[in-house]
Amino acid sequence: MSTPPNVGRFPLVLYKRILRLHYGLPTPEMRLMGDTYVKDEFRRHKDAPSPQALEFLKQWTDYCMLLSKQLSNKGIAKGKIGKELDPATIESLDEQRLYQLYELKVESDNWKSGPGVEKSDS
Repeated sequence: MSTPPNVGRFPLVLYKRILRLHYGLPTPEMRLMGDTYVKDEFRRHKDAPSPQALEFLKQWTDYCMLLSKQLSNKGIAKGKIGKELDPATIESLDEQRLYQLYELKVESDNWKSGPGVEKSDS
């Protein structure tokens, strides 16, 4: 008789899978930024209420599947990484999520300039 899968461990398995996939990102900066973001998000949602946790896991599962398809069999990025956000999805975001998306864009622009480089507002 086989034992049923432990669904309580799914977030940990997903988390580890995403971090493993990040090894295939084209630059060390992308990997570091991605790892930092994933770790922060999983920490923040650790005790999220069930409906929010389910949506969180669904979105990260979609990301994991997309990244898996965009990496070669050797784990190296092939072509473009990620996808464009649908305008309808952006329109559906509340103010807090829009601000979080903006912060992520600013942070990624900073990483493109080089890690540790602060942009001045002057």
